Amino acid sequence: MKKKINSFLEYLGHFFIFFSCYFKLPSLCAYLIRISILKNKIFKNELRSKKIIIVLDRLVGHREVEIIRKSTNKAPEFLFLRRSITKLIFFHFCNKKKIFFDYRRPINYKEGKEYYFNQNKTDRKEYEQFWTDIIFNLKKYYSNKILNFVTFNYTYYDEVGLYTGCKRNNVQVKLWYKEGIKTALEAKHTVKATQFNHMLKFFYKISVYNKIVKKMFVKMDKSNIKKVTINGCPRLYDYIIKKRYQKRIKNILFLSFDSRRGIPQYKKNKNLNWNFSYNKVIKILNELSSNNNLNIVIKRKNKVTYRTPYQIDKRIKIFESGTAEQFINQADIIIGHNSASTIEALVNGKYVMVPFFEKKLIPKKYLYNFNKKIVYTSEKNMKKNILNLVNKKVSFPINNKIHQKTIEYYLGNSKNITKKYLNFLNS
Repeated sequence: MKKKINSFLEYLGHFFIFFSCYFKLPSLCAYLIRISILKNKIFKNELRSKKIIIVLDRLVGHREVEIIRKSTNKAPEFLFLRRSITKLIFFHFCNKKKIFFDYRRPINYKEGKEYYFNQNKTDRKEYEQFWTDIIFNLKKYYSNKILNFVTFNYTYYDEVGLYTGCKRNNVQVKLWYKEGIKTALEAKHTVKATQFNHMLKFFYKISVYNKIVKKMFVKMDKSNIKKVTINGCPRLYDYIIKKRYQKRIKNILFLSFDSRRGIPQYKKNKNLNWNFSYNKVIKILNELSSNNNLNIVIKRKNKVTYRTPYQIDKRIKIFESGTAEQFINQADIIIGHNSASTIEALVNGKYVMVPFFEKKLIPKKYLYNFNKKIVYTSEKNMKKNILNLVNKKVSFPINNKIHQKTIEYYLGNSKNITKKYLNFLNS
């Protein structure tokens, strides 16, 4: 019942925000946003700080902010703004024929991008002015504080009006870049894909996990060299286990991976994907599901993750919501591919197996830099090694020294992460 009431109140709030857009009432919209972000405070005993940072909320980013906030008493005060609000305002000024944008329905990224690039000059001018007035009013509400915004990706087209409003009102926007797990080839492709490079001018500071992504941003715009700092990935703290424990191996986790993750989106690569390897993993798991000594779980990232055409055995549990953290911590053997979660499983000191069952070797250059000892090119060998581990008593976390280069290559150095992020946030 409580969930239904909250859902109704959220819907009502979004309707009134739409109302403020329709009748061009930015002061009302600013007030509604202020109420919304106050309700999203997650830290009960919030410290009094001279700085307020409004976070344009994302699940992974939310967790990273939470880790930094809880690890220090010197952090700014954080408030969280639903990105559904920025989407609602954006789509109203892109397509006024729609009476009320349904914020609960996920918008196809490609469709939204087309709206952004095809928005006419008059609508864009009204949109940017509306956000300029919103930020002006928000600054008045927090007149005794220094107001900043934080976002997690520079390609969020529905936030550009907010960025413009901030720039016109001298409010800093910082990019806490969460898409930092890239191959060198992916980073090279991103530099060439210049559609959203103009967004970078809005960011006062940019935080990245590793050297690859810093180089990428500098190549995109040389002026970024003064903005970008390498701070590592706070989620490392969720996976580092300091106390050893013993248990018998019985839990297998398959981290369902994106069928094109790591493959640059060139025309020549349009037919490349990881579907063959994915389907082979499902075949192996189906065969293992009859083993009474095993619990098998599939964690999908979201509802649009690749779906295998093969029937998955009913004894295999499938989860879609939430982050992978709890599943990785509970698992003993983890099957993963090109994903941050697979790197995090290495940090966690679990048995990690990376499937590469492709018939051709060409896609191998797009595989993350995993140690070759955990990359399996044979289904038979993967299944055999799993069965050899089943019911074996093991002391976790297992030694991950051979994976340290992989971990630091993608997630950065785990030393002084909190200090680095405080410098980023308080600068």
